[in-house]
Amino acid sequence: MTDQLTQLAVLAALQHDAAMAALARHNRDIEDLESCISDLRGLLYAAPASGSEDALPLSLASGHYGTWQRWVERELTKLNSDLARARAERDTFVRNARQAFGRKSATDALVCRAKQAKRTQARNRHEQSISQDPPGKNPLFF
Repeated sequence: MTDQLTQLAVLAALQHDAAMAALARHNRDIEDLESCISDLRGLLYAAPASGSEDALPLSLASGHYGTWQRWVERELTKLNSDLARARAERDTFVRNARQAFGRKSATDALVCRAKQAKRTQARNRHEQSISQDPPGKNPLFF
């Protein structure tokens, strides 16, 4: 019984670790998306620097800068939808982590209770063996 309980506790701990790792990985993915969106917005809304040796006037005149801005806007739209999807999926990861934590806590409590019961049984057996020994046989008996 205790061996099965120990195996169950190990399995619950593994599931808890896996759920927490998946949640951490998902949170990192969300942070990466937010960072990428922030970087692209910064590039999009920043005023382009123009210098004498810079080809900016030529790119503005030829329409390349406008094409690049439209591409960035499409990328931002795509990244924002990915971010919304990831934030919606986060609830599933949080729920799985909570369930895994609950299972791990419950199995840890069961293992602790089983260990305590074994200690109590061992102490009771020891006390019975001491009380059943004849007085001369027990060196601690006065």
